[in-house]
Amino acid sequence: MMKALAALALFGLLFTATPAHAQRGTASELYQQSFSLETNGDYGEALARMDDLAAQGSSTYLLHLRRGWLLYLLGRYGDSVMAYDDALSKEPGSAEALAGRTLPLMAQSRWSEAERTCQRLLKLAPGNYLGMSRLAWILFSSGRYAEAETAYRRVLEQYPSDGDMRAGLGWACLRQGKSGDARLAFTEVLTVLPSHVSAGQGLAAL
Repeated sequence: MMKALAALALFGLLFTATPAHAQRGTASELYQQSFSLETNGDYGEALARMDDLAAQGSSTYLLHLRRGWLLYLLGRYGDSVMAYDDALSKEPGSAEALAGRTLPLMAQSRWSEAERTCQRLLKLAPGNYLGMSRLAWILFSSGRYAEAETAYRRVLEQYPSDGDMRAGLGWACLRQGKSGDARLAFTEVLTVLPSHVSAGQGLAAL
């Protein structure tokens, strides 16, 4: 009887000493839990599952990429940039990690660094939609309206039906005093998307 109690006590000590992350499951289970939690809007717990995986010794590209995204959703922009940098240290040629990195930089209005990241992305993947469209917005937000107009037109050459980019073009023209070009751009958007907020505000501003 005493031996049985001692064995049970030892089992209890071993179970207590097992780290919490080891009880949460395998890598595939932790990823699945994280994706499900994100779908439900629980970004904090989704990130916690990735942190559990990191605590198990994982340091893969996909882990860092996912942490960067979740940290961005949580508004932890500085940490998000660092996580994307960790991903890029694993896969320096990753277009998706560079595209992801632009988001927290833009959220912090770190326009110069965001522009450099977009340029890196476009050098790696010329014509990449995210790189082109975000660069246009960055240039506009930096007050470089003529460059932004050129960037918006470049996107629209490949994606002529993109209402957001055409509205952006309208604003870039408006800020330069090109009222005719701005009116044309806003009108083209509103003809197809009559409830487009940005285009409607731009036309009203004229």
